[in-house]
Amino acid sequence: MRRSFRFGRLFGPALSVVLAVVPLLAGAQDEADTDWNHLGLNFRAGFNIRARFSTPSSLVFPPGPGAGSAVNRQYNDGFVNVDSSGNQGGQTWNWGYRQASQVSGNNVLMHASGLERASEHATDDPNLGLDFNYVRDIAHPSWGQWGIKVGAAYTRVDVRDAAPMSANVETITDKYPLNGVTPPMAPYSGSFSGPGPVIGSKPSSRTTAIAPNGAIITGDHSLEASLFDLRLGPSFNIPLFNRFSLQTGGGLAVGLVYSHFSFTESSTAGAGPVSASGSSTRTGLVPGAYAEAGFAYRIWRSTSLFTGAQFEYLGDFQQGADGRTARLDFGRTVFYEFGLQWHF
Repeated sequence: MRRSFRFGRLFGPALSVVLAVVPLLAGAQDEADTDWNHLGLNFRAGFNIRARFSTPSSLVFPPGPGAGSAVNRQYNDGFVNVDSSGNQGGQTWNWGYRQASQVSGNNVLMHASGLERASEHATDDPNLGLDFNYVRDIAHPSWGQWGIKVGAAYTRVDVRDAAPMSANVETITDKYPLNGVTPPMAPYSGSFSGPGPVIGSKPSSRTTAIAPNGAIITGDHSLEASLFDLRLGPSFNIPLFNRFSLQTGGGLAVGLVYSHFSFTESSTAGAGPVSASGSSTRTGLVPGAYAEAGFAYRIWRSTSLFTGAQFEYLGDFQQGADGRTARLDFGRTVFYEFGLQWHF
């Protein structure tokens, strides 16, 4: 048998509760003027916290022609070093090369390559946390209330980036005169004491070539940080209608950052594959400022719901590990918050 649906049976109890609560809520705004202390606890979600991971430049080349003839020069595909005679007469038998293609006419060509600095941006929005604040009213003028607000918050930041980075490759080519000498078959490696075929010990010229994005750096970069921030400034509460009010303010802020940075990398350039890894931990302060605005709804005489947004500028926090750099940018951080307020 089908039973008829009775709205009264379902909504009757709920209507009774509403009728009992509404008179209490109606008096909530009237009590607001007697409240001079306000506690708030909010959940927060932070956006625009960006991390930038950077690799070091490896542009360290052998001394150029201006360094003279009596210096050691190491290359990706050979070497030209000082011999036991001290490179007498601007020549040396302490040299070597790897491939026959390096011989060009009456010269032997030596090459060295390095990577320019590379970087990658990453973010992990949203970054979640908690915010606790206290407002002590100073005055209750006709338009509302104003006072001093103290806030303390915690936000967890966890940024991981496994995207490949591309780096420019710079290659120098040094030309050494053979002076009519027929070089030994490659690969060849002379010695300090000799004897052996001699070549000019100083480059007759140097040229430079750059291959844009010529190297790919793969691996993983990770930055795990805890942000503890304190805020102090004026706060304003402006009643709007019914039990709604606008809350706004701003002032000084300072953040304490505790972070752990780790990386693993692999790249290929010049001499072949190069792998590296490392980590570091750092704690530091980042001063700044904040501004905020939101809406509160008085659901009880001493309790309000709150939602709003907070802009916080704390600048950059930077740390390094084995030549690599991780930088957190807090300059454009926006927090969306919602929670409860208690008034007394």
